[in-house]
Amino acid sequence: MEKVSAASAMDWSIKLEKTLRSKNPVRAVEAILETGRKLEQWSKEPEPAIAVYNLFGLIPEEDKLFSNTILLRLVDAFCFGDRLVKLAVVRVFMSMFKLSQGKNKSECATCFLSKARVHNHLEMLQRVKNVYDKGDNEAKALALVLFGCWRDFASEIAPVRFLILTSMVSSHDLEVRSSLFAAACFCEVADDFALVVLGMLNDMVKFPELMPKTRLAAVRVFAKMGCSHAIANKAFKICMKLMLMSSNEENLVPFLVSLTKLASRSTHLVSELAEVIVPFLGEDKTSHIRAAVLRCLHFLIERGMCFSLVHESETAKFSSLLKQADLSPDMQLKALQVFQKILVYKLCMADASELHQLVDIVGNASHLPIFSGGYLAISILVDIWKQIVRTAEIRSVEVSSTSLPLQLVVLIMDKVTLLGKLCSDPFQVDSELLGEVQDLFNVLLLLVGKNSEMRLLVLEKVRLFLEYIVSLTDSLRKTDGAHDLLLGVISYKGKRGAVVRSELLASIHKFLIVFLENLEADDLGVLSQVYEKVKHITEYVRSCSFFDYHAQMRFTLLLHSPILWGLPLIEIASNNDADGNSGASLVADIFNYGIVSLECSTQLLTERNYWPAYRAGIYAARLGAWVTSALIFDQLKTNVQSATNCFWLKSLTYLSHAEGKFQLLLVPRDSFKLVNWLRSSGYLPELSKDASGEFFHCVALHEAYMNLQSSLGMLGNIIASSEVLCFQTWFLVLKIRVLETVIDLVESLGLLNQDICNKKHVDEKILTGCDSMQQLPRISAQFQKLAKEFDMLGMCFIDIDDSSSSVITNLSLSCSVLAFAAGIVLFLPDFSFHETSVPFTSQTGVCSRLVQDLVGRLWKVDPESCEKLNILVKANELQNCFHLQSRNQVMRVCSKVKMLLSICRDVLAYTHGLQNQSNSLHEKDIMSEITKSYRNLLSQEVMKWMQIPFGIPKYFFNIRPCVGAELFALSSDSSKSTPDTMLVEQGFQLTLDLCLQPRVPLRLTKLYCLLYSKLAYHTPTQHGETKRKQKSYSPWRDEDLVEMSNKLFRHAITKSGKKPEVSGRFDWNKNGVSVVVELEPNERGLGFSSCLLDVSRFPVGSYQIKWLSCCIDQHGSYWNLLPLNGKPVFTVKKAS
Repeated sequence: MEKVSAASAMDWSIKLEKTLRSKNPVRAVEAILETGRKLEQWSKEPEPAIAVYNLFGLIPEEDKLFSNTILLRLVDAFCFGDRLVKLAVVRVFMSMFKLSQGKNKSECATCFLSKARVHNHLEMLQRVKNVYDKGDNEAKALALVLFGCWRDFASEIAPVRFLILTSMVSSHDLEVRSSLFAAACFCEVADDFALVVLGMLNDMVKFPELMPKTRLAAVRVFAKMGCSHAIANKAFKICMKLMLMSSNEENLVPFLVSLTKLASRSTHLVSELAEVIVPFLGEDKTSHIRAAVLRCLHFLIERGMCFSLVHESETAKFSSLLKQADLSPDMQLKALQVFQKILVYKLCMADASELHQLVDIVGNASHLPIFSGGYLAISILVDIWKQIVRTAEIRSVEVSSTSLPLQLVVLIMDKVTLLGKLCSDPFQVDSELLGEVQDLFNVLLLLVGKNSEMRLLVLEKVRLFLEYIVSLTDSLRKTDGAHDLLLGVISYKGKRGAVVRSELLASIHKFLIVFLENLEADDLGVLSQVYEKVKHITEYVRSCSFFDYHAQMRFTLLLHSPILWGLPLIEIASNNDADGNSGASLVADIFNYGIVSLECSTQLLTERNYWPAYRAGIYAARLGAWVTSALIFDQLKTNVQSATNCFWLKSLTYLSHAEGKFQLLLVPRDSFKLVNWLRSSGYLPELSKDASGEFFHCVALHEAYMNLQSSLGMLGNIIASSEVLCFQTWFLVLKIRVLETVIDLVESLGLLNQDICNKKHVDEKILTGCDSMQQLPRISAQFQKLAKEFDMLGMCFIDIDDSSSSVITNLSLSCSVLAFAAGIVLFLPDFSFHETSVPFTSQTGVCSRLVQDLVGRLWKVDPESCEKLNILVKANELQNCFHLQSRNQVMRVCSKVKMLLSICRDVLAYTHGLQNQSNSLHEKDIMSEITKSYRNLLSQEVMKWMQIPFGIPKYFFNIRPCVGAELFALSSDSSKSTPDTMLVEQGFQLTLDLCLQPRVPLRLTKLYCLLYSKLAYHTPTQHGETKRKQKSYSPWRDEDLVEMSNKLFRHAITKSGKKPEVSGRFDWNKNGVSVVVELEPNERGLGFSSCLLDVSRFPVGSYQIKWLSCCIDQHGSYWNLLPLNGKPVFTVKKAS
């Protein structure tokens, strides 16, 4: 358990005292500065609760005693040390003072230097005052700075106030400037003192013989006069009057800064300030003044004051600033940001005519030189256009006729081309240029969006940019002595040209990946056009000899993108007769490029480029090109020396074999090309078998199940697999359980039996349809449980990437859809439901949970289907809890989701048809017909589900220790002699002090922990010892994990003290005792709290406490934290 600062205070105090007693001043300064860093960390931590004192064995308030001791020792060092020591002490207090700035009054009241925490403040003030009285000018100046840092308790002391006011009229400039700093600090907390200082400042600034540095410090004090609105208004008027009276333009800038900070506290003052400073933007003022005004306006706009500026100035005035060439690029960028904020506010009030005027203004501004200079300016312009488009859509105003989007595309690509030319120069290329290329591609993605008509133009521009890069490389290959020498130098210096080409090519590839992922098009004609454009780019990369096989393969795999593979491919194949030969040629073309990717793989392996080959295999697996990944991993496993790497590659090979069997079912007649290539090349004998019968769906299910079992077994052979391969193992376990449940469904109803030898078995299933359909509620409940477990998987790894989270969300949706498909008979009112199939629930309860789970996933994606689903359940049976969805589980529409939606719609249509026949359900012949039609429906939907290319999460290939949390618990009644033993007398509640220590890479805002125990958790002990066992945690084996997560999630999201509703088989009151604890994390993420666990009914013995924690991160997303240490154990002893 990590120590908090309060637990280390005594050691810090002793160490500081020892060092200060030494005669080495250098060591003393180092010790003071080190103590300052520790105090800064301490000041960020909340005041310790009772749990902290108990867990670390501290006496209450002991930390405050030592913190005051440390502060007093620092003051003593200031009093008796030399100049360097004094400066070090002032530096420490100044850094702590800066941490308290910007906080509200309630936060300042508990700051480290607040009056409530510094109990010996009078002694500190008296000692520093003695230094002021007896010291030289520099000592007095440093003492005044300390008084300013101690404003929370020094501002109330009259002698200190008098010292500051008298020092303001001193003849020594250093002392005056220090007194002005202290006065500014006091003015922020004391109104009466601020009035006195304000009168003195009015006279001081007018004094002609005042030094410039001192005048600047005096003007800055005006910005601190904000403790009340009355003081701020008076200070604003005096400061404004002084600025207008000043004849020197150099003095305007500090006045503008102080006025801006004062005006930011009141909208009235902002309007008054705008009337005065906006005319300063004219060309009659120097660029220095205009730049200062722009900075001030930008400061106000960042604080939401743009509405006060819009009424005082026209938009054209700010757009004209972009044309002023004498302004620096930074200031032009500031003007552009002000222009953007004002435009956004104007959009809120603009009508149709004003909206078109704004479009014209933006269009004219796009031709200015500033937009050809850098990425930030272009990104701001694109953001302005997106704001206009969004507003136009809301108000139903047509703005698509403008040519501005096309101008922006050309502008971005011209800038990308220019950067590409600079990158070709080996003496100019650096990481910043390459990073700006990627940033511009990201802006282009933002501009294109999802349903833009510019997609074909963008792809054509990308192809031209690729050709331009190639042409630059070809020009360097011309026979020229200087060029030959240059190329020789480049080649000798690590082949920088090849690195630059690969980086630019990688940027293009990343752009195309996201471009295809964002593409939403149901029109197959549009998809065909996009396919042709991407195909041309791929062919161009393959035709260039200096692009290696790894690059060629990655671009070839673009044609395996889910937008082109899966549902569009199935529709093209099924509509072949209506569409002529175009659909068949496109399908054949896609499979031909699958063979090309296999050939590139073999070339990489032949050249012994194993690491690029491994990366290509990962990329192929993520896209769902499983045949390609299976070939790569199968060949790599024989070329590694480490046993761990061999097991890992074998596991990936089995996984790719399992998914590859489903891939070859997509379009069987075209899959023969891949099979024949594998057979002729001698690769993957399992996948290259004769496809006449083995590749039918039922056989593929069983073979895939066996391969997944083998893949999981290989992971288990890796040492410490549970620690570093937790996600991988859990993911494979869930995949196996899904296939196991699908096979159970298939065998229960006799689905997918195309073989003639199974005809008798199928007929028997139809005749006994009523018995077989009784298994459906159990199978449906199993699918629904798997959907929850996939949700759990996605919420337990806080460092997971968005694409991996999307894959898991899609898998969870697929289980929910299959649960609904398997459970539609439950919606028939006369269906004879046996409660033994789904324990602890009723038929209406199962139906409501099926609908609630599916609607909770689809209500933002397919509202129409959700309305039809809600009809199936009575309104009072459906609980509206969709607002409780975690942000990291929000579904994103893609081709895989569309395929699942098509399954859901088919099942919905069949369900409504079944309900119309429910009156005759008891007749055996009608039941037989329903069973037969239901079997046909499930067979079709299962085959559709098997053809969905889910891919694999990118996170699957991240081999790293599991993220989670450690829980440290201590009974408040434990004796100091046995701190690891938690004892409680029978009949009493267990009082616990908890420390939750997350091991996560993000800053957390909330922490919650659920403790749960029951009689079944009884554990044997030896000699009364109850230490927890330190063993690895396997979440996929924990039957209570999902229910614990549900309870924790509801408590964390609703933030209510009410007990969550009991759902499913879990009854928290009967099965055991539980408590949810909220812990406030400090800066390092540690959370402390105390709680009571009601174990008064437990008999004598030792019991484990199962626990699960969760957190809410800085982005507002909810995550579970898996336990990284064992379960705490407590012992119930007989009452004395």
